[in-house]
Order: sequence, then structure tokens, then C-alpha cells
Amino acid sequence: MLALEPPVPGFTTWEAEGHGFGFANATMSERVRGRVKRTVITAVVARAEADFILGEIAEQAPIAHLTYWLEPVERFGRLQEAPSPPPGHAPPLTAPLKEAKQ
Repeated sequence: MLALEPPVPGFTTWEAEGHGFGFANATMSERVRGRVKRTVITAVVARAEADFILGEIAEQAPIAHLTYWLEPVERFGRLQEAPSPPPGHAPPLTAPLKEAKQ
């Protein structure tokens, strides 16, 4: 997501474990444990940006069992001022998102 143009202004990732899909591509360890390693990514972006990001992932890095959901965000901000980003990086998002006109 950092390689997209323009880059996504910020996102969060964390490790997770998936349950429920087939184990055809699971490692032996995952089969024994009964769950597979997954990564969860969250990003707060406008709907048009989300559609673009999903399209880019589907085209450039197809991921088996990729699951996603979109939901409205009524408000997004920071309780404290964040430090300035390094030169060339997008500033942190602090204002309400504006939906792209269709």
C-alpha cells in the first residue's frame, strides 16, 4: 500500500489467525493447529480510494482468500497532535472524510 501512487496516508496491520476456509494451502503446522496465519490491514480512506486500492491488490498481488469489508466512518482523528511526517510522506488524516463524487 506504500507503493501505490498516491500512497495510502496511513494504515495499521496486525497478525491474526484464520478459521473456516479450506486448508489446501496451509502449512503442516497450520493444519495441526487448525488455523492459518493471516494479516489484517485497516485503513481509513474515502470509498473511491478503497475501490482503487482493492483493484490494485487484485491486479498486482492477488492473495488467496483475501477478505475485505467496507463500512462508513463517521469520525476519525487524533486525541493528541502527532509528530510531523518525514518529507515526502502524506500528513496524518485529522479531518472528516469527504466522499468522492460519482
